[in-house]
Parts: sequence; C-alpha cells; structure tokens
Amino acid sequence: MHPTDGKPIGLDGASHSAEKRGSPSAFRIMFDPFELNVTERSLRKAGEVIPLGGRAFDILLALVDRAGEVVSNSELMAKVWPNVMVGEISLRVHLSMLRKALRDGGCGRRYIANVKGRGYCFMAPVTRRAAEDHDTSLFVRSSNLPPALSRMIGRDDAVLEIGSRLRTERFITILGVGGIGKTTVALAVGHAALADFGDAVFFVDLSTVKDKEQVVSAIASAIGHAAQFANPEDALLNFLCRRKALLLLDSCEHLIEKAAEVADRIFQFASDIHVLATSREALQTGGEHVFRLPSLDCPPEQPRQTAAEVLSYPAARLFVERVKARGNDFSLGNDEAPLVAEICRKLDGIALAIELAAGRAALFGVKDIATRLGSRLDLLKFGRRTANPRHQTLSATLDWSHDLLSEVERVVLRRMAIFRGRFTLEAALAVAEEKGTGQTDVTDAIGSLVNKSLIEPRIDSREASYRLLDTTRSYAFEKLVGSNDYEFVAARHANFSIQLLEANGPDLFKLRSAEAVPNSLQDYLGNVRAALEWSFGPSGCDRTALRLAAAAAQLFLSMSLFLECRNWMEKAINRITSDCDPQYQIEIHASFASSLMFIEGDSKRVRDAFDTALNFAQRYEDARQQLRLIVALSIYSLRMVDVAGTLEFALRSEVVAKKTGNPDDAAIADSLLGAAYYLLGDHVRSQKYSERVLRSRSGFRPFNASQYSFDPRSLALVCTSRSQWFTGKVDQALRYAEMAIEEAEKSGRMIALCGTLIQTMAIYFWVDNLEQVERRLSRLELTAEKQSLEPFDAVALGFKGRYLIRTGQTSDGIQHLRDSLEKLATQRYEIHVPDLVPALALCLAEQNSRAEAVALLDKSIAVQVEANAALYLPALFLAKGQALASGDKPDTPSAEEGFEKAMTFARQQSALSFELRAGLELAHIWIERGEVQRAQDLIGPIYGQFTEGFSTPDLVLAKEMLKGKSARVELARL
Repeated sequence: MHPTDGKPIGLDGASHSAEKRGSPSAFRIMFDPFELNVTERSLRKAGEVIPLGGRAFDILLALVDRAGEVVSNSELMAKVWPNVMVGEISLRVHLSMLRKALRDGGCGRRYIANVKGRGYCFMAPVTRRAAEDHDTSLFVRSSNLPPALSRMIGRDDAVLEIGSRLRTERFITILGVGGIGKTTVALAVGHAALADFGDAVFFVDLSTVKDKEQVVSAIASAIGHAAQFANPEDALLNFLCRRKALLLLDSCEHLIEKAAEVADRIFQFASDIHVLATSREALQTGGEHVFRLPSLDCPPEQPRQTAAEVLSYPAARLFVERVKARGNDFSLGNDEAPLVAEICRKLDGIALAIELAAGRAALFGVKDIATRLGSRLDLLKFGRRTANPRHQTLSATLDWSHDLLSEVERVVLRRMAIFRGRFTLEAALAVAEEKGTGQTDVTDAIGSLVNKSLIEPRIDSREASYRLLDTTRSYAFEKLVGSNDYEFVAARHANFSIQLLEANGPDLFKLRSAEAVPNSLQDYLGNVRAALEWSFGPSGCDRTALRLAAAAAQLFLSMSLFLECRNWMEKAINRITSDCDPQYQIEIHASFASSLMFIEGDSKRVRDAFDTALNFAQRYEDARQQLRLIVALSIYSLRMVDVAGTLEFALRSEVVAKKTGNPDDAAIADSLLGAAYYLLGDHVRSQKYSERVLRSRSGFRPFNASQYSFDPRSLALVCTSRSQWFTGKVDQALRYAEMAIEEAEKSGRMIALCGTLIQTMAIYFWVDNLEQVERRLSRLELTAEKQSLEPFDAVALGFKGRYLIRTGQTSDGIQHLRDSLEKLATQRYEIHVPDLVPALALCLAEQNSRAEAVALLDKSIAVQVEANAALYLPALFLAKGQALASGDKPDTPSAEEGFEKAMTFARQQSALSFELRAGLELAHIWIERGEVQRAQDLIGPIYGQFTEGFSTPDLVLAKEMLKGKSARVELARL
C-alpha cells in the first residue's frame, strides 16, 4: 500500500487530502495579508492565489496550526511525510520554497523563524474564520476540456503511461497518423489530471490557426488570458511563468514549426506548465519526449477464429460497438468474425478508419464492406512508395467512403470543407444551396453526413453546430479546390461571414469585455480568418475584402485581438480605393487606430492614425465614429499630460453628444470634461461634471472598454476622489476611492481596475495608510501581470519603490523608482510621473544627492509648465522645498522659496491639502528659528478651512503646532 493510503497524489507527490487534518478544514486561517483555506488547499494574497506545492502547503498548515510554538523537525516531517523516511534536506528545500512564496523577510515582515537546534516557529498573528467558497484557480477560467468519451476502447494503458510520465516529463508529444485517436487519448489524460493541476487543464485546438500569432492567441484564449500591447507571446509567457497548469496542444502538425517554437518557449520559461501535444510528427524541441500511439491491436491472420477470439482485440471491439451505435441490433457471430478481423487488419487498427467502415457496415453489411474495402485498398498498392502505409490506408478508406456518397452528399461535403472550425446549418445553407440543390436537399445531406461520421455535430442549449473532422476536412478540401466550386463557395463563405458580423456588430460595440463575446462568434473566428485570407488573396475581391475587414474589426477588438486587428486593418488601408464605401473606410481607419493604441501605447504613430480616422468621420458626418475617436484622442492627450488637447477634445465630445442627444454620449462627454478640468487644477468644475456622470443612469450601464479605451463611471469616480483629496476633503476622497475600487472589482474590467488602483494609491500614501497601500499594491501588481498591462506594471513598480522607501528599504526603493520612470518614459505614459518623481527626489536628497534630486524636480516642473499642467506644481514645488531642506547641509532659504511657491500654486487651485502640507514645512523652519507666532499665524487660517479629516497626520500636526507644541511630527512622504 502506498504511504498515502491510496488518496490522490499531486505531481510533486504530496497528498491532496485534507480529511486527516480534522477540524482546521472548517476554517479559513488569516495572517495578514494572507488567507489560508484548508478545504480548498489554497493560499491567497489580496484575493489572488499564490502558487504553492503540496508539501510546502502541508508544512505551512502544520506551522500555522501551532502558531507561536516551536515545531520540531521530526514533527514536521512526520506530518508532511507520514510513514516515509526522508532527510532534513527535503524539509529545508520545501521550507525555502514556502518562504519564497510568502516573501518572508520582504517588506519588513517575518513569518517563519528557525529556532536553532529545536525546529521552526510561525511568528505572525493568526485568526480563524468560517470557511467560504472561493475560486482556487489562478486563471480567469477553469478547465475548458471537451467531454471525454464515456467509453474508450483499447487505450487505458496508454492513458495511464502518459499520465505517469507527465509527472516527470513536462513536455510529451503523442505521435500518430491521422485518425489514430491522438486527441481522444490526450483528452482522457487531461481529464485524469484535473485533480493534479487544480482544474487548470486547458485544451487548445490548433487545427484552425494559420501563423505563430494565432498559435499564441489560441493558447491565450483557451486559458482566459487577454494579452495586451506590443508582444502577446512575451505577455503569455509572463502570465504562465508563475502558474501551474497542463496545456493540451492539439493538431500541431498544421503549423509544426511555429507550434514548436511557442511550445518550447513555454517549456523553457514556465517551469510549472506541463505540455501534452498531439501531432503527426515530432516537434523536435529540446525538452520534448515522444509517445508513439500505436494502432489498436487487431486480430492476427489465422484460420477459424471465433467471435470471442476476435473480440479479445480492441480494434474488433471498436468496430462492433460502432456498428451497434448506428442503431443496429448487431451481434458478432463466428461466421462474420474472420471478416471483421480482416477489415481491422486492412485498416491497420486506425480508429477513424474503423469507425468509418463500421458506419458503412451498418448500412451494407459486414461481408459487402470487407469485399469493397479490399478492392479499394488494392488500388493503392502501386501508389507512392515513400508514403506511410497507414496514410495510404486511411486515404483509401476516405476515397471509398466518398465513392459511396450520393452526388448531393459529395457536393455538400466538399463545400462544407470551406469552414474552418464550427458552422451552423444557416451557414451551411448559405454556401451550399443553389439552383437544383434546395434547402431540403442540403439539410438532408448534412443529416446523412452526420450519420455517416463525416460531420461531427454539437447540440447545446443555443443551437446545433457542426464541424468536419480534421482528416475529413483536409480530404474534402482537396476535392473542393480541385472542383469548379472553389471560388464560388469561397465567395459565398466570405459574404455569409460579412452578413453574420454586420448583424452582430452593434451588439459587439456595446459589450463590456472580451468574455462577453457570444460563444457562437468565438467559434466562428477561424472562419472569419479564412474568409479574410481568401478575400485579400489573389482570387479575392477588393470590395469584399474591405467590407469584410470593416465588419470583422468589432469582433477582433471585442476579443482583445489587437495585433491581429491591426494587421488586417493595415492590409485593408492599403487596398482602399476612391469608390470604397465611406462607412467601411471610417471603420477600418478607426479600428486600426484603436488597435494600434493598445499595441504601441502613446506613440506619435497612434496620434496620426487617430487624426486620419477622425478626418474621415468628420468628412462623412458620422457622429458615432466621431465620438469614438474624439474620446480616444482625449484619453491619449490625458495620458500624455497634454492639458490643452485633453480639454479641446473633451469640449468637442460635448458638441457631438449634444448633436446625438444620446444620454450615454452625454455621460461620456461629462466624464472627459471632469478629467480635463481636474488636469487643469479646476477642481470645482471637475467635480461638477464628474458628479453629473455619477448621478446619471448612463453612468451605470456597461461600456465596451476595447472601443472607448475607458469607462465613464470609473473615470468620474477617480477624478472625484482625487479632486476631493486636493481640496482638503480627505475623508470623502477615501470614500470615493473605496467606491471606485469596489466597482472596478465587480465590473471584471481589469484595465479599469488597474487604472483605479493607480489613481487612488497616492491618497493612501498621503494619509500614511501603509496597510492599504500594501493591499492595493499587491492587487495592482498581480492584475497588471495577469493582463500583461505594461504601462500599469511600470507604474506599479514605481509605487512599490515608494512603499519600500517608506518601510526603510531605501536602496531597493530608489532602484524601483528609477526603473519605473525609465519604463514610463519609453512608453510615453506621462500622467503618473508626477506621483513618482517627488518620492525619488526626496530620497535622493536625504542620501546627500541633492543636486540630482533638484535637477530631477526642475525637469519635471519644466515639463508641467510647458504643458500648462498646473495641477502637479504644488506637489513638485513642495518636494523641491523638502529636498532643499534635507541632507547634511540644508539650503534653508531656497527651501523656503520652494514651500512658498507650492502654497501659491495650491491656493490658485483651492488645493487645501497641499497648501497645508507646504505650510507645515515652512512653519517648521520658522519654529526652529524661534518664530513660533509667525508659524501659528500661517497655519491657523489654513487649518480653519478644513471640515473633515482631522485624524490624518497633517491635521494632527497642525493642531499640535497651534497648541504651541514644537515637537516635530514626521510628515508622510509624498
């Protein structure tokens, strides 16, 4: 008996059973900022699952259960490795992994102490709460595996062997000829491995992809990852590198070199990702192990075989079962047993060929099929000598099956080969129906082809859909290309794709996120790509290509396929002629600009693309597209801290919104005006427009972030929060910040969530609430990484630097801030720079690098002045004053000048919070010179204007100062 008594074992060998631990499984164990759920066997931080091996989890549980006590090495090993002899080195290795996962020692926190000579002790305070249901997956979705066969014949040993090898061999390719059952076996392995991988087993169908970008896109889509910005492949690798999962890459032979490149990079860079591929040839990568899937065992050629003897071989059992599945009351007798054995041998035990033959046998009988099959196979005896015999056999089977079809069935089968992936009956009728072949003929032919296993059906609650099996489609597509039908069918397929996309276009434009795209359209994506390839190919038509590109743009944007959208729109732009429909031109140019912004950030090329698209929209008076493009340009200007541009486009959006009279458009315009006036430092008007959005019904409706690049309500909430902070209403600012974060979390829009976390982070720093900073920062880091949002990741790096400085880790903090500012400069993402520069400058000044600090601040001030961005000047001059007052030899006169300028700019903006902080710094200098009354006269009127926030550090210090207490209370850093 195995030491775990037969309970499920993880890939690292650890028991996944919590039953033997008793009562702790009824609780969630909390030690800030972590949550340990024993039932789920999960460790979370800020709501995100932290990857942890089974042994490390058991060690953590054992220590937490006895928090504050020393647990000896022998006790830990007995709990984690019951009845197994292991050395202490194993314990130390897993403890090291555990400490790394907890970031033990980071940010000044210690969790596990090594008590020399005695054991280990868990040091953090622990609380227990009733268990609740949580999603244990690190991924956006759980397993997407198609259903496994209810009964699989002859493959149990293969499934067990592959599953066992996957524990130690992270990359296995199942090799075999087409139709041998590679996918069936891979799916069975996947279902068996669900427990080992915490339900993170994902099926990726590569049969419809055409290039490396689509391989990456298919994997990202399968795991629920929306790859953003410039390099989707790197984004995917970054997403996978800290996660554990099994990827089933099916039908790699379609794009063998590119599939191999992507699979190899995943294997090299993501150490906990296991890959199980299916292919007709090896991928030939460094880490690949091959499992050659044999044919099903067939009865040998020998006289007088009985039915029982023949049925002892899985190939024969599959044949008989598939005949019965056709509704026949078939029982194999001794007379027919030798014929079935002969059929299985001639079909070389290939599962698909046997199933096809069984389908024919259900109609014509076993004897007739054995005779026809033998004759057909003989025809291939003198074929290409270098061809694989099994390929010849399967081709023969398909030829023979094709010959048995009626003429209508042959026509419909080859025309269905135009579909790449799934299609509906409506789609089938659109490409196959013609004079002489009506709807009834096509429908009946589809039904017959389904019954003959040449078309695979899928029936769900929405509608029936169909697909040709991979081998069948390849065979039928050759027939289609060789016929006179191909161009006619391809044109019909493209036109149907256009009609489908145009009918769904308005709904796609309103979608909240990529996850909301209907499954039927996601299933049709391969067909959209195929139609585009034909339309832009040598036989295509420019008019069709442009209309199709315009119709497909909304689908690509809604599914966050920005790179693919950019590529197709760029091709379309190069094909536009003077007689192109204006609506198509506008959509193509607008979608090109929108996709380009997500790829290249805030580059000049993006601005030029938007300007071009807007000119088209204005020329043809398309109000909807004008608003969409003006919104994008306003957000672009906001990110660039282009104050004049932000206000200009916000005002233009208001004009367009008034023309349309649509309340949703008015909400968009109001939110942009609120942001523009905030950037100008006009907090009264900013709050007016933002609060109007929050009061309107439109502010609560879903918005398509991929179309508008922002959400009006989210923007209004963060602008209100920051304006309230500036104007001294800190309590209200914090309430709006919490509301903004909560709504962004609920919306599921990760771009909005990251933006909200970033915009509100500075407020928590201001009031010195480092607990909230750590919590929000952790959420920001994990979300930006998961969604591959590079600019947001750069900002998170800067805020991490600020946090490290505030917790005494100065050198690391400085480096984080430098790296962050460098990345933001490269990405031209300027709006968050003024929140980060003061912290770096002040720290440098305290390290006696005042010249560098002042130069950094002066450069930032010059940028803001040039951009007429008065909003950030109080903070920058305040930081300059603090830098000049720091170090071994403070420059007090210059510091006073900096504080006075900060107060002046703050008063101009009614920025009471900044006026008070600059005043407190100035008053401190005066108090040290003995000018106490002067200091109190300065602070008193400012303090008197506050109506809330009296428990915050600045107001506490001001109150103490007014009472005549000269003790210096350290102000929170910027």
